[in-house]
Amino acid sequence: MDEKLVPEDLRKAYSAKAILDLEKEFVIPGVTHYYENPLLLVHGEGATLEDSTGRKFIDLFAGICTTITGYTHPKFVATLQWQIERLVYTSSLYATVPYAVLSKRLAEVAPPDLTQSFIVNSGSEANESALFMARKFTNNPYIIACTHAYHGRTALARELSSAGWRTVPEAHPPGVRFQPYGYCYRCPFGKEYPECDVQCARYLREIIRTQTNKAIAAFIVEPIQGVGGIIQPPPEFFQITHEIVKEFGGLYISDEVQTGFGRTGDKWWGIQHTGVIPDIITMAKGFGSGVPIGGFLTHPKYAEKYTTTDSFATFGGNPLSCAAAIAVLDIIQEGNYLQRAMEHGTYLKKLLKALKEEHKIVGEVRGQGMMLGIELVRNQTTKEPATQEMLQVMELCKNEGLLIGKGGIDGNAIRIQPPLELTKEQMDQAYQILDKAFTIVEKNL
Repeated sequence: MDEKLVPEDLRKAYSAKAILDLEKEFVIPGVTHYYENPLLLVHGEGATLEDSTGRKFIDLFAGICTTITGYTHPKFVATLQWQIERLVYTSSLYATVPYAVLSKRLAEVAPPDLTQSFIVNSGSEANESALFMARKFTNNPYIIACTHAYHGRTALARELSSAGWRTVPEAHPPGVRFQPYGYCYRCPFGKEYPECDVQCARYLREIIRTQTNKAIAAFIVEPIQGVGGIIQPPPEFFQITHEIVKEFGGLYISDEVQTGFGRTGDKWWGIQHTGVIPDIITMAKGFGSGVPIGGFLTHPKYAEKYTTTDSFATFGGNPLSCAAAIAVLDIIQEGNYLQRAMEHGTYLKKLLKALKEEHKIVGEVRGQGMMLGIELVRNQTTKEPATQEMLQVMELCKNEGLLIGKGGIDGNAIRIQPPLELTKEQMDQAYQILDKAFTIVEKNL
């Protein structure tokens, strides 16, 4: 490549301070960064990121659970270069090879009968589109979402989210209802699993009977909540809610924006670990491993009424994004990533559970595959959220070369959702860094 053709402003050796000064002047204040002294990242390889000073970091967060195939994977880069040289964009008003091929490939890895797909640009848009289709198919306005959930930042997706990040006065619209999620560590009913008989799931019937017209359009649920703090209910939660949703004529939507494409290990989709076959799966993030793309998979009968005027998207299904997603599917299959995520996730979870035994700040370790969480608490008995301590842990880890994510309604959960390229050696290093950080922070508890 002739680098002289690249705009000079992109090729300059900027310092972190110079870039942050530009952002302060020209970017809205709502765009913020992790850390007291934000990093300026310039390169990545595998599960490692590099900043403008040349310092390298183990990445346990993959941007936000996105670069599932790692950074600069040779096949991913080659595919993008190949497609860029041919056709970057045309709308779905014209047929293209990548869109058609991608749809076929998705059907091959989908749960039974979910053979038709609609491609858009993000997880928010995927959820909005799927919910619109459900309302149109059922001719019913009611949608039920779960507490602590996050489904996106567009209008309806925001209204369905309750992960504690609202900053403006906004009411939930009349057609939205909320179901308790299976958050066993902080059970909203004050019970213990399994003696609870999964009351949180059974409560869905009461919500539908008393807060709707005794029918619903859809129930949308994350197999493991990401933004909510890596919360994973027992499998019965999904089996019971699925039975109730079908009883009242609704569609069951599995939001796989974070759990999809092998992240939970062994299976392509998180919901497959529960024995439930959903009516719709929504997807994004790891779908393009960093290139913007989202979409949903569904049964042909539910898509029948989703007409041309409903499904037009200017950038949805563009050739470049679809080519990137095809490369992601190839990499996952050729690299045996489903099995790798399960094996490496089991190893990493064992290390994290060892941290729980050694540190009083660790309230719970949860999740599966390469989607794991650590909830930090100030007191094991009261379970007081360690919100400020979480920020200290993040800073300490960053200083030692480890990047982690933050989640939970109180901002006290460590989110571990790394590229599936993460090695066991990097996991061992991460364990040592977390151990050191917890030891330092605990001195003030």
